[in-house]
Amino acid sequence: MAFEISIPTEEQWPELMRVDARGFGWVPSDEITAKRRLIIDLERFRIATDGGRIVGVAGSFAFDMTLPGGTSVPMAGVTWVSVSATHRRQGVLTALIAAVHADADDRGEPVAALYASEGGIYRRFGYGAATTGRRVTIQRIHAQLRPELTVAPGAVQYADADDIAPHERAVWDRFRRLRAGEVSGSEVWEQRRFMHYAEPDEGYTPGFHLAHADGFAIYRIKEQWGTGFPSHELFLEQLVALTPQAHLDLWHAVLSVDLVGTIVTRVMPIDDPLVHLLVNPRALSTAAVHDGLWVHVRGPGVAFGARAYGSADRLVIEADGRRWSIESDGEESSCRTVRSRPDLVTDGATLGSLLLGGVAPSELVAGHRIAVRNAATLRRADVFFSTRPAPHCATFF
Repeated sequence: MAFEISIPTEEQWPELMRVDARGFGWVPSDEITAKRRLIIDLERFRIATDGGRIVGVAGSFAFDMTLPGGTSVPMAGVTWVSVSATHRRQGVLTALIAAVHADADDRGEPVAALYASEGGIYRRFGYGAATTGRRVTIQRIHAQLRPELTVAPGAVQYADADDIAPHERAVWDRFRRLRAGEVSGSEVWEQRRFMHYAEPDEGYTPGFHLAHADGFAIYRIKEQWGTGFPSHELFLEQLVALTPQAHLDLWHAVLSVDLVGTIVTRVMPIDDPLVHLLVNPRALSTAAVHDGLWVHVRGPGVAFGARAYGSADRLVIEADGRRWSIESDGEESSCRTVRSRPDLVTDGATLGSLLLGGVAPSELVAGHRIAVRNAATLRRADVFFSTRPAPHCATFF
């Protein structure tokens, strides 16, 4: 069966929205279709058509991704990837991904990244799992902060969403530079992200906004009144803190919300210090740990040359038959093609796992993703690629 890949037109937008939503198991309203159009640059999207009907979709958002050391590079945030059930195993997905990658290359974006709806799809397209995602549950009744900790009185206040939006955007732009893997988008994307919090979502209220001079938090509530023992669920959408004191102050406010039984979030980094602030650390439990952001390094020379490293060293990595010398003197870094004997041998997808420093080379060697010259080289590589804090991305796209 023949199909064609093309850039969607404005007239095809409603059909594109319906086809993609169907692929993910839901039906969009006219209102949602209109709102989603505000953040979509159709020039960054590709559709597969068969007989004039859309049978597959893929696209990307324009972001800047933070790398270890605080620098950033342009990134294609790949999204909306779906193929109709009637057109599976016909090369549609491969053609769509290739078209989106070619568009990213034309735009000079050395990195592509995505969140995978299923974990077994994207390695074959060059993506490696680069960050860890987790879902956290906090039993509020048991979650008391250690009494010797000092919370700044009046540091956190409730705020109207429209009033606090400029503050949240400014804080976010500073915050995302503090952790590898986080991204910044266009003004239109930021506006849509904060508009989302104003809408009810899956039984939860619109977002409540907490303001701090050095941060903010956004949460929703799902009412669960019970029989005289209210136990609402608080879903924490964002908790963004530029300093340890802001982190403490904001968590104090969140843990103080009345009528709450359980706090749930999926934006907490794996190394978040909240567990160390609690009298009973078991009040916080990790309900699930899974892959987070998947990264595809389109331009290794740019991407690996832009990040900082944990030691002054030089390592040669061979990926899919091409060799790259990655070198750092502790201040400046570089990455260039060479013919030297490789220290590590792997594939392009594993470069994505290495870029942000969230997966140690020794872990990848043990997982049979990397072959290494010797044990001493592996110890050097672990130190070289390491970064703190752990990479994380709380921006879903």
